[in-house]
Amino acid sequence: MYLRGTLVLLLFLACLSQLIFTAESRGDNNISIQKGKFTTKDKAQCSWVARGEDKYTMTVTCKPGNGDGFTCKYTGKPSRCTEYRSNPEGYWKQIARSVKKQKKLCADPRALIRAGMCKRAPLDAHFKLSETSQAKPPKTEKTPTATNTTPPDTKLKCTGRTDHSEVAKEKCGDSWASLCTFLFTVIQSGDC
Repeated sequence: MYLRGTLVLLLFLACLSQLIFTAESRGDNNISIQKGKFTTKDKAQCSWVARGEDKYTMTVTCKPGNGDGFTCKYTGKPSRCTEYRSNPEGYWKQIARSVKKQKKLCADPRALIRAGMCKRAPLDAHFKLSETSQAKPPKTEKTPTATNTTPPDTKLKCTGRTDHSEVAKEKCGDSWASLCTFLFTVIQSGDC
């Protein structure tokens, strides 16, 4: 337990120093942030935030009235659309409308969020679902219990390892990414 605490502290300090260095060297003037809010037809309150320079990551979060919600991420390169460069404000207004109109928001990996002005742009110019996580657990059906059954296996089983490289690059930068990936793997490994 002491080792994990030390590793967490080292990771935090490494990421903090990298963020300070990056902010000083770049000034963080290149990162653009766009955001918006909307309500779906089923009265879920949703918001979206798009951050990036050339490649943007748009995080969409929705919370239905009952408290359970979901979050997902879309990625795209708006700069690949020539109309984006001439009218970025209009582009983001059209993206806001497109997010709101999505029928299977955060559910359909084939659906694209596109601006109408970029109809002829390459596919990577449009936002495509890249990551989804639902806070709401799947509903389970109640089944009748038999009298002579063995108790279920309560041990957690991991089916695969999580790739922490993208998170490490995002949080720690390119120069610290390999160290941060290692630390994330050490900290988050074990019994899931």
